[in-house]
Amino acid sequence: MSKKVLLFLVVAMLSAIMVFSTGLAFAEQVEIRAAWWGDTGRHALYNQICDVFESKYPDIKVIREPSSWTDYWAKLNVQSAGGRAPDFIGMHPFFASDYVQRDVVEPLDDYIKNNVIDVSKFSQSAILSGTVNSIVYMIPMGITIDTLFVNNSFLKELGVATPEFDWTWDDFKTIGLEVRKALDAKGEKDKWFMDDISGIYEIFRVWVRQRGREDLYTPDGSIAYTAEDAASWFAMWNDFRENGIIPDAATTTEYMNATLEDSLFGRRRAAVRRMPVNQYKLHCAALPDDEIIMVRHPSKPDGEIGEFIYGAFFAISASSAPEKKLAAAKLINFWVNDPDSIELFRLDQGVPANTEMVDFLMTIVDEKEKAILNYVNELMPLARPIIFAPAGATEIDSLFKQIAEKVRFGQLTPEEAGEQLISQAQDILNKHK
Repeated sequence: MSKKVLLFLVVAMLSAIMVFSTGLAFAEQVEIRAAWWGDTGRHALYNQICDVFESKYPDIKVIREPSSWTDYWAKLNVQSAGGRAPDFIGMHPFFASDYVQRDVVEPLDDYIKNNVIDVSKFSQSAILSGTVNSIVYMIPMGITIDTLFVNNSFLKELGVATPEFDWTWDDFKTIGLEVRKALDAKGEKDKWFMDDISGIYEIFRVWVRQRGREDLYTPDGSIAYTAEDAASWFAMWNDFRENGIIPDAATTTEYMNATLEDSLFGRRRAAVRRMPVNQYKLHCAALPDDEIIMVRHPSKPDGEIGEFIYGAFFAISASSAPEKKLAAAKLINFWVNDPDSIELFRLDQGVPANTEMVDFLMTIVDEKEKAILNYVNELMPLARPIIFAPAGATEIDSLFKQIAEKVRFGQLTPEEAGEQLISQAQDILNKHK
């Protein structure tokens, strides 16, 4: 064996030891880009967590790249296509398979095997939630479920009764019409019962599951719903819009990407807002003088359960340099396993996957956080499993938003929208097969 080959092997072995060691410091400070979605409150919280991490790992500098939900995915799609994805990535189950199949995210099995990322206190189901084709690609931030936040004080001021926890779409319309009538009587034409969520594909997912569909997609990656399902969805929201239960199209566009503080809900111009349950405390803090309650999504009286348990994830960019991947893995491990992080993070992305951290949280949480835990515990036995979206899901999500906007502005009928969605969505899936 030549001296050059021997030297190469020694350097490679030393590099491998460095990459998978949790204790060794980097020779020089490593900078990693960390991206997440959220509002200003979440950005401030995550900056705090990153600050504490940097104090414990002075050899790692975290460059923060926060965005709103919509901007985040549009930006990540462009960045990843050019091989410039952030080193530390926030990932969502709705888009996970797409990014995995495009080799955007790094397999994490070696980091777990070498204890850089510790999942020993995670349930098997939590680990499997980030697993695709028997490979772990993502670590769950927490376990959550979608809900509707209702400003009960807003409704009481109008003399409108509080929605029941288990309510139907018919109830939604009845209460919405009562709110509209009461607002009109006060001359408040610029307020509504709820904002327009007709373009949110994840809520359409609840709708189609209520109609007996397995999910948005079949296990083999085809569209699971029908054009009639989609047409019924868009027609329902058209009806709400025409009756003044939700805003007009122009107002919806204006507030589409608003932060919590600037949203219709945050400005007390809408009584109801759909969000993951883990954001309950943030919404209560935004309206400290109001009583905010949580209710389920409306259901079909004769329909099936639409809700599903899910959670956001942390992932690492596959295109990052080895030392940046290691640094990102350390940040993931700190974020989900260190009490100093969990004390700040709490339930921002749901119930922690680390069971020891759940026990730790129970000693420090307040009443609003206990309400989140109770809500998840109440609905968890009812929720049905999800099917990971196939490659192309991000494009279909964008397509759904575009079609919903055209319906909103009267450029498509609900029937035309349903047919267009099915045809173009299937074309996207076929393109990625």
